[in-house]
Amino acid sequence: MIIKVLISVVLVFSTIIVLYLKWTFRYWKSRNVYVPEPSLPFGNVNNFMAGKESFGDLVTNFYNTLRAKGLPYGGYCFAFKPIFVPADNNLVQHILTTDFQHFTDHDPFVEDANNPLNAHLFALTGAKWKALRTKLRPLFTSGKLKVMFPTLVDCTNNFSYVLDEAIKRKEPLDIKETFARYTIDVIGSVAFGIDCNCLRNPNTEFTTYGKKIFDTGLRDSIIELIKVINPTLIKLLRLDVFPAGVQNFFVNIVKETIDYRDKNNYSRNDFMQLLMKLRNQELKVDSSIEKEETNEHVAFYQNGLTLEDVAAQAFVFFAAGFETSSTTLNFLMYEIVQNLDIQEKLREEIKTVLKAHDGKITYEAIQEMTYMDKCVNETLRKYPPLPVLPRLCTKDYKVPNSDLIIEKGIRLSISVYGIHHDPEYYPNPEKFDPERFSEENKNKRPPVTFLPFGEGPRICIGLRMGILQTKVGLTALLRDYKFNLNSKTQVPLEFIARQIILAAKGGIWIEAHKV
Repeated sequence: MIIKVLISVVLVFSTIIVLYLKWTFRYWKSRNVYVPEPSLPFGNVNNFMAGKESFGDLVTNFYNTLRAKGLPYGGYCFAFKPIFVPADNNLVQHILTTDFQHFTDHDPFVEDANNPLNAHLFALTGAKWKALRTKLRPLFTSGKLKVMFPTLVDCTNNFSYVLDEAIKRKEPLDIKETFARYTIDVIGSVAFGIDCNCLRNPNTEFTTYGKKIFDTGLRDSIIELIKVINPTLIKLLRLDVFPAGVQNFFVNIVKETIDYRDKNNYSRNDFMQLLMKLRNQELKVDSSIEKEETNEHVAFYQNGLTLEDVAAQAFVFFAAGFETSSTTLNFLMYEIVQNLDIQEKLREEIKTVLKAHDGKITYEAIQEMTYMDKCVNETLRKYPPLPVLPRLCTKDYKVPNSDLIIEKGIRLSISVYGIHHDPEYYPNPEKFDPERFSEENKNKRPPVTFLPFGEGPRICIGLRMGILQTKVGLTALLRDYKFNLNSKTQVPLEFIARQIILAAKGGIWIEAHKV
């Protein structure tokens, strides 16, 4: 009897869920917005949840469908949550810049003591985000980057150790792995004041936990689903957003760094020092952000940053700084071993510019490498590390030239990869052509068609630092080495489905030779 009752309860409960899902699937249709036919159980993201399609591919394919149909926007269903996708250039510009006050946040944010690293600048919302960003901005001025520049150059010194060993053994390099170790050395030094020495020792804790951050699987897809459905559930269920050990490692390393500097009255002109100054400093609410804040948020502004707040900012600077730059270098290297004429032209520019600077890699020399700038931008165009920009509607918004209201709380997915491969903006988009970024060609394109770092008030705060360490790494390598593609590389490239950051299946394998 009990079993029959339980079965009946399960059936009733399942029926309610199915009916509810089908009802939510009608959200966009009821508003005359185009939506691909959703199906149970996850609406339009079944392939993503099954690991058959990356989230970037999902949104790109939908963007391409909208463009082919001549539609300015559309919607899809992430389980029972409706997601809005803009496809019209003017609408994207409105969302990111003109009407930013309606889309100030990336995603909903929930304070969670169980996941302190989640309270980083990329995730924070409203006035709290605005106040912290204002305080962090001075770290990324030209003056600060010039001060940090020698550290970037010093971190390239061990490239020769890695490459010469590979040449000696006649072995190819997984170049993403090499670049990741370089960028970890850079970020470890400028963010934590720690000599990670990852190029010589690939098995450091920074390398281990850095990889863990971006090694995603089914668990991470489920966490993402829960965050979309209701981020509060993460807190209520006490779920760990990050892989095992990641939070403890970064919180502890920040605590140890701060304790050492406080006890020894030691300071450095780096990211950690700036965060330490904010511990006892009031962060005032900016009047341009609507003050729909809780008492907890007010306390934040009055009391400054906690240890956990500092750890969260250091964590996101580390994670974003090492992964996006190494990804860009990885794909740039893939293109210049496929296009040896471009590689040689880059090398000639490097030699010519460095000769005028006594053979030294200087901040001024990097600024003079205009062809390198084009190559880096074209890599970011063809392989944007973050293929989708998230936004959250924070205030009801009437879409221009339509009757549609995007309701407060609706999430948006802006397809960076789709825009970057749109033939209307970039003819023959699969071709690697650095001249797309000549001044003449850049001026021909409409705004917000190049979005590797986002755009508007929430543009990536560390973009100049990321580009700088990319150029320094490339300069050090091409000055002394030539590179060819190894047959272990899968051509054409395929991307790993579950990765948030664009990543090539099987890696990109390169053979190095002394110049």
